Amino acid sequence: MLNHTTFLVAWFAGSHEGASETTIHLLHSSVAAQTITPVAPRDPLPHWNPVLASGPDERLWLFFKRGWRIDEWTTWVCHSDDSGLNWTAPREMVPGDTSGGRGPVRQAPLWTGDLWVAPGSVEEWRTPRWDCFMDISADLGRTWERIEVPLDHSSVRGAGCIQPCLTRLPDGTFIALARSTAGTVFRSATTDPYSWPPLEPTGLPNNNSGMAAVSLPDGRIIACHNENTADWGARSTLLLSESHDDGITWHQNDVVVDGADTARGGDPVSDGKPSNATATGVVTSGDGEYSYPSLAVVDRGLWLTYSWQRRSIALARFKW
Repeated sequence: MLNHTTFLVAWFAGSHEGASETTIHLLHSSVAAQTITPVAPRDPLPHWNPVLASGPDERLWLFFKRGWRIDEWTTWVCHSDDSGLNWTAPREMVPGDTSGGRGPVRQAPLWTGDLWVAPGSVEEWRTPRWDCFMDISADLGRTWERIEVPLDHSSVRGAGCIQPCLTRLPDGTFIALARSTAGTVFRSATTDPYSWPPLEPTGLPNNNSGMAAVSLPDGRIIACHNENTADWGARSTLLLSESHDDGITWHQNDVVVDGADTARGGDPVSDGKPSNATATGVVTSGDGEYSYPSLAVVDRGLWLTYSWQRRSIALARFKW
């Protein structure tokens, strides 16, 4: 969201994840529902995971991943000076970096007043190992320093944790909440974004699919997530949950959508569980799938977008 009357949404689209024609699209509320393509479609490499952010330089930033394989991603960025209608040519965020992606992977960086902190992750698929980090910029996004968020892999089922959500509480504490292969969201908390304790499991369900989290002015944390706890599990039910103890324990608030039984035309469909997942992307028909949420606090409300059966983007609004 740009302001109370102008909205901007970003997603990537193509015949399937990792397809050569997959690129970034934007929907700007002032352009009569026409999509904008800020990245040239002639680029031969597929694009992934766009992240929009209002930069500390007062420009709008668009981060996105580029590459054939997830574990070979590079991160690119472009800018807009007119609220997302026109964009600069993309440039590599950290030139020459081959670590598998830098900067934000799903959520916009948080601006602290002197630091820009971007929650990121890398995925090694050949010998499965997933890890989270924070990229920190002290010069308005010109350069970045990668800070690891540790994880004891010996105690975690599966590859590990990725796609952390980053929130900051009213007292200044940073809370990272990460997607995992272990059936639950993992958490780390710190007052110093340059130093993080190891990620630990919470009671918040996770099906190895993206989730979203925001903090409210009263100190609560609100998360949107799928209900299932299996690795690559069902994505048909999307919930809102809240925590009163900095993300350690959770209770369910609302069911955003429960599509396990019906979808297009009311016919029985799958539960949105992917049929396969590799370094070149997740394989899914989209039937019964409601996933990859994004949350924003707007006055006394929560604005939520999510992928509706991989065919469109849905918007839901809640009061807090």
